[in-house]
Amino acid sequence: MVMGILKGLKGLKGGILVLCSMALVLETIGSENKALQLLRKAINISPQNRELHLHASRLFLKKGQVDKAVMHWKKAAGPENIGSFLYWLDKSKFAPGRKKQAGNEREKSNPWDDLAGVVREWPVNQPILNDVGLDLLERGYIQEALQVFLQDLRKGKTDPVLLFNTGLALSKLNRHREAQEYYEKAQNMGLNSLELLNNKGYSLFCLGQFEEAQTCYELARGLAPNDYTILNNLAACYLKTNQTERARNCFLAATKHNTKDAVLENNLAMCLEMTGKLQDALVHYDRAAALEKNEHIKKKIMLNKINCLIKLNRCQEALQICESLLKENGKENGKNEFELWGLRAELLNELGRTREAAECYRKALGLTG
Repeated sequence: MVMGILKGLKGLKGGILVLCSMALVLETIGSENKALQLLRKAINISPQNRELHLHASRLFLKKGQVDKAVMHWKKAAGPENIGSFLYWLDKSKFAPGRKKQAGNEREKSNPWDDLAGVVREWPVNQPILNDVGLDLLERGYIQEALQVFLQDLRKGKTDPVLLFNTGLALSKLNRHREAQEYYEKAQNMGLNSLELLNNKGYSLFCLGQFEEAQTCYELARGLAPNDYTILNNLAACYLKTNQTERARNCFLAATKHNTKDAVLENNLAMCLEMTGKLQDALVHYDRAAALEKNEHIKKKIMLNKINCLIKLNRCQEALQICESLLKENGKENGKNEFELWGLRAELLNELGRTREAAECYRKALGLTG
């Protein structure tokens, strides 16, 4: 392995060669973290260098951080080779049996809200909780649960699931950078479960690190190909990294296995709309609205449909939906319908009904009633 790295280093020049040589020395003496710091500096200088990414990938594998290893490996070998990594993950020590943990954080694992989609509370399938910290976490006492986990860690407990649960509690408190540290410590101890990858991906997404979040979800999909939460989250990452066709395919796969899920139909429609497939988007908005029982969520779906109709210059249809929603909600005074009144005003203005549009704008701003 070392001889192969040395051979690859011969093609590097100047400061990059020095950084990589020092990284190799540090790795040899067991200072892998410092070695990675030097490699990151080298990659910043030469971000397209294949050998640097391969070297970084191998180091992250040694540390157990599979998602980061794959991210660098894809930069060197291409994203289509991820299947080999998934095979390795399945066969290696980094795919341990699941232990008792609070890892199915479905209620906070959907980053699509950042893209203005309809947010849902994913169902929670928790094991029976006996541990004090897990019980507190399950009942929503997040800060108290965190203190229990940290106290256990101070006592010298080094279980990877404990580290994971600490990261999970920090994530629920929106302390995502700290959560990442604990997720990575758990990975260093060999834990790379579906729950860890999903929740680490969520924190990365919240931090705006979409490419790294995407890698987590790609790995998670390899472990659970039809899990609609994973597919939804991966699609959101693809949209953030301008991979619209892949995003569409993820949503299609999710809806195929969950035919009665209104939220997925809505998100697929939004994705189709973003890619210019407006007529197809309308079909899925209608499906979503027909499936959804919650009136508040259904209203959001219909607002999405209205915006899609406007893009198709079907303003009269959009206006009819606006007026229907206003009547259904019985809030003609406009106090809680800012968006609807604003949309209605824009549509009336587009149709040349400027006096009525002006009145709607006043209602949208709360200036009448």
